[in-house]
Amino acid sequence: MATDSRRTWLATASWMSALGLTVCLSLPLAAQELEEASLSMAALDQRALELHPEVRAAGLRADEAAISADVEEGRWPEPRVEYMAEISTPWASHMTTSHMVTLMQTLPWAATRKAQAAPALARERGARAEERAAAHGALRDLRVELVNIARTTEMIRLLEEEQALVSDVLQVLETTLATTEREHSDLYRLRLAEENLVDQRREQEGLLAGSRGRLAQLLGQAPEDISLENVASILTWSPELPSREQLRAMIEEGAPALAIFEAQASAARAQEELSERQLRPPPQVMLGYANMPPMFAHDAPRHDAIRVGFSIALPVWGGRYSAEARRWQAAAQAAGESQAQRLRELLSRMESARARVEQADARLDAFEAELVPLAEALSEQVLIGVETGERSVTDYLGAVREERTLHTRRLGLQAERATQLLELQYLSGGLFAVRSPWAYPPAMRGQ
Repeated sequence: MATDSRRTWLATASWMSALGLTVCLSLPLAAQELEEASLSMAALDQRALELHPEVRAAGLRADEAAISADVEEGRWPEPRVEYMAEISTPWASHMTTSHMVTLMQTLPWAATRKAQAAPALARERGARAEERAAAHGALRDLRVELVNIARTTEMIRLLEEEQALVSDVLQVLETTLATTEREHSDLYRLRLAEENLVDQRREQEGLLAGSRGRLAQLLGQAPEDISLENVASILTWSPELPSREQLRAMIEEGAPALAIFEAQASAARAQEELSERQLRPPPQVMLGYANMPPMFAHDAPRHDAIRVGFSIALPVWGGRYSAEARRWQAAAQAAGESQAQRLRELLSRMESARARVEQADARLDAFEAELVPLAEALSEQVLIGVETGERSVTDYLGAVREERTLHTRRLGLQAERATQLLELQYLSGGLFAVRSPWAYPPAMRGQ
């Protein structure tokens, strides 16, 4: 349908001419297109990410894992002080007392200390990947709501245009028909069409309010505080579609969901290495002081002694360490299989989204080249028939409604294409369409 009121002026003039009236109407000039106001996606993205609870929770879990890694890597076994006293029994021939103090310290291997921190570091990477996955989900949800808002806004515009046309024609009929002809069937048809359009517009306004409300929740603002200019441009967003191989490479490189499973596998491998290192127990050194009486000459002066010792545990019962290592091997393999399954799911979604984009493009080309021009030509031909008295208002309203139906279907195809492009953007972790106005922030692209 036309984007200005030219169709309304033409239909009104034609009806007045068909009713035998002389008209002299000047068609309004097309309004100059306003300069497109750029939608600050960067500001919207930043606000959505700052307030999203899932993103913030994942970030806090990552901070907790990072602190745990610092704790584990900086953990040292506590030193031990041991005091022993040896007191002779009352029935001993000589009363003697011996004293001994020993300081003991376990010296962990440097590689073992790093191995203790490795699982926590892997958990931190997993939490960071979860944080990015949640952030990418929030960015996708934000853009999908923009598509919904753009589609509903454009739909309201189409309904308003048709409603204005029907209202003008109805007004002409009501003011030109004789009083005895007020029950003309065309009046009923026009009034019914007008009320139907009013109801459809209310329905679309309800959908628009719902989309704006969801967007407001994502941004943490009241719906009335959100001002979106030129949001309709997302419906005509048509970046170059990469090949399947390129999209697969983007998904493998950029999808945070894959990084989550990789971190889980790394954590399991780190636990396996830590279990194996328990077969090499750390040594323990001892330094002590002893004050003891002589063993045979009890009247001789007591003598002091410095005691130095070394001990190490013998992993005789090492079977449990081997079982623990096998356990973590299985966990790492399970994470790898889960990652492979997740990749298959992402690639399947990519194939579906890519096919639907290609289908939408082909259908939109048909709409632009054939269907819409035919519908517009039909409306003009019926309008000419109305002028000559060969066609009725019902014929004309039907032609206009068919034209609006085609525009509505085209609008749905544009929204479908934009939604599937956003799906490809999400699946690739933001690596798809990085030069478009709807691209993810540079810091949020990839894993």
